[in-house]
Amino acid sequence: MNRNRKRRKRKRRGDERAAACVPSPSSASFDRDVFPVLLAAVRTTRQTGSSSSPPAALAARLLRCVLSRSPQTLSPLPRSLVALLPLLLSSSCSSVAALSCEVLGAAALRSMETGEMLASDTGIASGLARTLGSRSQRVIEAACNSILDLSASSVGRERLAGSPVLPRTLHLFCQVESVYGFAHSRSIECPESPTEANKILCLIIDTVVLLVNSCKIDNLQNLHQELVRNVLSLLYKIWKRTQLLRSSTDCNKWKNKLQSKEYEMSEAIFRLSIGLASPACPEPDVVRESIFGQTVSDFETFVLAYWEKSPNLYRRKQSTQKGSPVFAALHSTFNLGTAPDPIIESLIKGLVSCPAIASDELDINSFLHEVHDSLGDSAKYRQDIRVMRTQDPNDQTSSGCVTEEHFFDDGTVFIDEDAFIEKCKHAFKNGYSIALRGMEFRSEKVAAIASALADLFGQPSVGANIYFSPARSQGLARHYDDHCVLVWQLLGSKKWMIWPNQKPFLPRLYEPFDPLDGTLYENSGRVEVLLEGDMMYIPRGYVHEARTDVGGSEVNAYADYSLHLTLAIEVEPPFEWEGFAHIALHCWTEKQQLRDSQLVEFKGKVETSLSAIVLHVAIRLLSDSDPIFRKACMVAAKFGPSSSCTTTHLKAFRSNQRSTFDEILRKIDQNCSIKEALKRITLAVKERDDEAFQWMSWLRHLPQQGVDIIDFCNIFGALEELLEAFNSNPDQALDGFTAFKSGFCQRVVYEDARETFETLLEMYRTTRTQYMRGMLALHGAGAHAAHITWDMEVVQTASKCSRRAIPKVVWLHIAENEIIHVGAAANPTFGNLPPYLRKKDVLSYRVLVHLRHVTDFDPDNPSPSPSPPESDDGDSGHDGNPDRHHFSRGTATRIQGFRCHRGTIDGEQPAVNNGSGAFIGPTFNVSGPHLSFQHGTTVKQDTQPGRPDPVSQCNPCAAADETSREQDSAECQFKFIRPQDCNGSAGG
Repeated sequence: MNRNRKRRKRKRRGDERAAACVPSPSSASFDRDVFPVLLAAVRTTRQTGSSSSPPAALAARLLRCVLSRSPQTLSPLPRSLVALLPLLLSSSCSSVAALSCEVLGAAALRSMETGEMLASDTGIASGLARTLGSRSQRVIEAACNSILDLSASSVGRERLAGSPVLPRTLHLFCQVESVYGFAHSRSIECPESPTEANKILCLIIDTVVLLVNSCKIDNLQNLHQELVRNVLSLLYKIWKRTQLLRSSTDCNKWKNKLQSKEYEMSEAIFRLSIGLASPACPEPDVVRESIFGQTVSDFETFVLAYWEKSPNLYRRKQSTQKGSPVFAALHSTFNLGTAPDPIIESLIKGLVSCPAIASDELDINSFLHEVHDSLGDSAKYRQDIRVMRTQDPNDQTSSGCVTEEHFFDDGTVFIDEDAFIEKCKHAFKNGYSIALRGMEFRSEKVAAIASALADLFGQPSVGANIYFSPARSQGLARHYDDHCVLVWQLLGSKKWMIWPNQKPFLPRLYEPFDPLDGTLYENSGRVEVLLEGDMMYIPRGYVHEARTDVGGSEVNAYADYSLHLTLAIEVEPPFEWEGFAHIALHCWTEKQQLRDSQLVEFKGKVETSLSAIVLHVAIRLLSDSDPIFRKACMVAAKFGPSSSCTTTHLKAFRSNQRSTFDEILRKIDQNCSIKEALKRITLAVKERDDEAFQWMSWLRHLPQQGVDIIDFCNIFGALEELLEAFNSNPDQALDGFTAFKSGFCQRVVYEDARETFETLLEMYRTTRTQYMRGMLALHGAGAHAAHITWDMEVVQTASKCSRRAIPKVVWLHIAENEIIHVGAAANPTFGNLPPYLRKKDVLSYRVLVHLRHVTDFDPDNPSPSPSPPESDDGDSGHDGNPDRHHFSRGTATRIQGFRCHRGTIDGEQPAVNNGSGAFIGPTFNVSGPHLSFQHGTTVKQDTQPGRPDPVSQCNPCAAADETSREQDSAECQFKFIRPQDCNGSAGG
């Protein structure tokens, strides 16, 4: 006790002496009297490497005195002190580093301009990043508080988010034990608020959320993928745990310490996931073969004979279903093969609302700004889920005037998830069907299939809904859709009735639905029964309904209830043939303006851009009377990897698309009415109503490089200018417009239009993909920090039915042993690393499957599949132990295989165990942050796996002084993850 009192007295006397050295708040006096002493003290500390030396203590006392002076001392900071701050922040003395952070924060709070200047200094940002690597809790706390203070302004937040501070903060977030423990805790009790661990937990979470939400999307996409996956895994679990605790009244004090709101955490999760690589997606040809047939000609036949023309049913045999990787993936996604209650739980558990994004919105930042405070909310009725049944199905009239009875009120938000699940189970037992929208935003495997299908049809995206119906029921009433639908029966059976489309025009996306007329007689419809695995195509505009009271002997082996997935191929307005015509006109107009030609004169000049507006309107009017303009344009369709067969069919398909465009040009030249277009424009200007021209807003996404830039979002001004020019000389203007139309139809270049079309498609697809990744992350897709895998067993099963069903690309995941390189002097190169920096990777390999041998199986006596090898380290991954070999035993024909050894090239000898726990083997190199071994190298295996470091290979501060980790023995050491806390948890 006396010793501590004496120590405090000595410290107080030292502070008084240091205060005497600090002059009045003048920059000149600071530079003259304080700066030399402070610089000498810091330099001496760095040279000696001691954190408790007298120079370090002197520097700390001087900084305390700076903080204790009047606020004018910090506003503005002396330039010499600003120049010295990066060195102070990098000090090995924890007191100096922490006090330097406090000086930064105090100066930023004193003046916003000073805070912006300090946050923009690259040296200070790098110094802050180094302080985040300290083991001292005091330094970490001071650094996080300093970051929050510097982020008081939008400029400061943006500068820090774009500096090394962000990745270093994310690295810290993954390593702190309190963060890891809170994320993985299964307790529903609130953490104790007074503990220091919980204070630093809240502080680090607030810092991470603030920096991520302030960072530009492009900078987030440059972060290391493995780092982002580990952060997402922890942040998602913290977000869900915070939601779980929000209803507890005992957690109010703890929640007040956490400044980040739930919607801010969900936005951070959304933003981080945008830059992640897409999940392993089946190639378009795999999806094509699973749906339309084994050959490219099958899909070509579908497009020519059925696409947007007529329904078509695809029957699937039981053996074909098991051999399809797409069907197998879907079947495993929804927990099928169980009772209805577990299926309902798997569909609704973890459901998050998916707010709608505007069809022509190409800036994900605008979307995030619009839904800022509602992102991550609980599911909302009708927007995300519907629970309904058709009333009195036996009393349906021929006109189809049937209403739907909904179990919940519109707009209901389901905050209590467990109560919501129980209500859905009760509704299901009472004949209500459950319809879940946006499955491509909730399931990685559905998202992968939808993306591949969008590539196949050359569209921005494909939607997916799931329908779960009880026995003897009808969910949706008789209706038609404004998009084409692929219905995939995953469980049970369902009877469909489809009526032919009586209208010559396909319905446009987002347009109001017409009421069903009285021509739909029961005996005029087509009846089809879908069994498990079957798929049916229904074009847009075809009226249909479905029921589960199938009856008949063909369904005795199937469940009474039904579950099917609908894949909606939504054709956005720019990607119809009308949209392609508008794009072609825009490209040709841009060329004309750049060449400064094709100007039409009448008492002056009617500019080319105004002539183009008239023709845009005329093409729109023509599309209302000619059905070809409403059909989907598939010039960007992808058939999969190129081969001689695929290339031949692709050339024929593209030739067909080119012929369609030539026909459209001919119809524009012959049937487009310039007079009718001018009448519509005149009427709109007279009534001051441009509602009829809002469809042109998507044209703003096309590049404009000419002299006259048209604002397609505010087209009214251009229409007034056009009408004024026309009224000056109507006859001459009309002739000029007609000549402009003829010139476009004769000289437009198809390749230019196709290139711009594909560019616009990629812009749409990028935004849709960003939205999809964000919503998948909010549904826990990134919570496991692992790639999606397509079942390798499909290869074995597929070989029993068809070689074409074998997937050409699969993902293989191998948990790598933790290794330490031992040199010639038997000194471990990484032996002095702390446990949390030891790395254990999960290696992901994209495996190309090549067929080497075909064996006929005896179906009556098949060979059993080999059991997966056990793991050495307790996890579920295959360690690739070269001493372990596995064989399949059976009485039928055996599959002839070959041994493969991890780390060896074909033809070389595998590594052998020398009996001392190490392996001696040949040279092998592994791409990525791994070691390269030479002949005769000894590799020792560490039997205790450590906490994986997500950025050991990409830490922006990896070159920082190791002395920054040495702390005063009197201070509390910051607690990182212990190896035993993560035993066997490869990949975080």
